[in-house]
Amino acid sequence: MTRVSENSATAALRFSLGKSKAKLENLQMKGSTLKDITRPSDNPLSNVESLSIGSNIADNKQYMRNADYALLHLNVTEKALEQLTDLVVKAKEIAISQSSDFYNEDVRKNIANEVNQLKNLAVSIANKRVGQKYIFGGFSTLKLPFDAEGKYSGDKGHSTVEVAKDFFLPINLNGHEIFFSSDDTSDKNVHPLKQINDVKESNGEELKKARDLASVQESKSHKRDNIFAQLESLSVALETNDPNLIQNLLEEFDDSVSRLITLRTRIGSIHSSVMNSKSRLESENIDSATRNSKLVDADIAEVFADITKHQSILKTTYQSSQGMINQNLMDFLR
Repeated sequence: MTRVSENSATAALRFSLGKSKAKLENLQMKGSTLKDITRPSDNPLSNVESLSIGSNIADNKQYMRNADYALLHLNVTEKALEQLTDLVVKAKEIAISQSSDFYNEDVRKNIANEVNQLKNLAVSIANKRVGQKYIFGGFSTLKLPFDAEGKYSGDKGHSTVEVAKDFFLPINLNGHEIFFSSDDTSDKNVHPLKQINDVKESNGEELKKARDLASVQESKSHKRDNIFAQLESLSVALETNDPNLIQNLLEEFDDSVSRLITLRTRIGSIHSSVMNSKSRLESENIDSATRNSKLVDADIAEVFADITKHQSILKTTYQSSQGMINQNLMDFLR
């Protein structure tokens, strides 16, 4: 029969008590944190996956903030384009009404004041800001893009924001593409030089007239290839009582309205892309949170049931070993 010494029994008892206490402490930690993994060594694989998921969720939160910032800029830009479209339509309506012979010179001069106010309003819209940044200055967001005469001092840059991983979207339109024609308006007319083949080579005078006419048409078209110049031309035509010039401006206003509608469509498509990206990020965050919960979250009912069970075990162990632990040499001498 193997002899069990008192020291050996006491050491075994203390080891069992320590193990029970450590187990109960671990369960109490899980109960307080509601996490199944309290240290990386508990489950290294799950811990690595959980850290990766946490990093992705943090990235997605930043992408969500970027999307909200982009939506702010896009909404302000779309509202400005809407106001500018209404302004150009109003100017076109004035041009249509004043191009007839129904109104006299005095009426047209009075209407010119209204057109001047429309131009001032257009300059105000062109210098619209979000916070301290001008939205129509391209990359030059801290400098006034348009002066009082409508001269553009910005650039043709487009600021982009990453609204999803490796998915960048522009959030602004530069002043050049909004207020200036995106193409050469003179190309929309038949160039007189294209008809040279129909003119005899010996007719130098007709060729000279064709070239002079081309230069005049090009200069006029380039002069009115932006909204500010169109409003200025309308004001001058009204003040000088020139109905022919007013009629010529109608096509220019139509081009400007078409360009603004195209730009508003572009802003709408970008806005839709941002919203779709934001929706995907929200769905991805929900899926990631669900997966992360399965990896690290503790089963509350199971944890508290285990705590109760191990508390009972520890209490029973204390009671059963109480006599052995308190025994000393005097107890054996009695």
